[in-house]
Amino acid sequence: MEKYLNSTGLTYFWNRLKNYFVKQESGKGLSTNDYTTAEKSKLSGVASGAQVNIIEQVKVNGNAITPSSKAVNITVPTKVSALNNDSGFQTASQVSSSIAAALSGVTSISFQIVDKLPTTGTNGVFYLVSDKHSDSSDAYDEYVWISATSKFEKIGNTDVDLSGYIKQSDITAITTAEIDTIAV
Repeated sequence: MEKYLNSTGLTYFWNRLKNYFVKQESGKGLSTNDYTTAEKSKLSGVASGAQVNIIEQVKVNGNAITPSSKAVNITVPTKVSALNNDSGFQTASQVSSSIAAALSGVTSISFQIVDKLPTTGTNGVFYLVSDKHSDSSDAYDEYVWISATSKFEKIGNTDVDLSGYIKQSDITAITTAEIDTIAV
């Protein structure tokens, strides 16, 4: 049986956990001086506004730029059209054209129940291959032929396997005695 932490257990655990930490003293950020007098003196000697780690050179894509003041402004493209499309991403109109071209040869849709997929298919035909599914109203796997790739594409079934999930009836709240065992 799995355990979960409910509000009673969480309150109890929180109160136990607080005993492991030092309480903050009123008016102090730290309850002790954890750094040495020498370090404190060194820090006191740093001039107000001192800059130790100053950037000495700024580059954009490997090209050095020379700041005209203490500020550097690097222009970053905010539109895809300003970038090099080296991956061949498609625009909305290109996607629409591709879909229209793919559907242009389909003049009707039909469904064929087959024992197995044929070597090649026909555009506009849904091939239904018998398969046993968890849902009794879903008796087939559906495939369509994609002529551009010369392959079948499986377009669906409704199987869902929830066997690896925990059920509410399989869990109980952790007890304070169990928290005591963990918090030792």
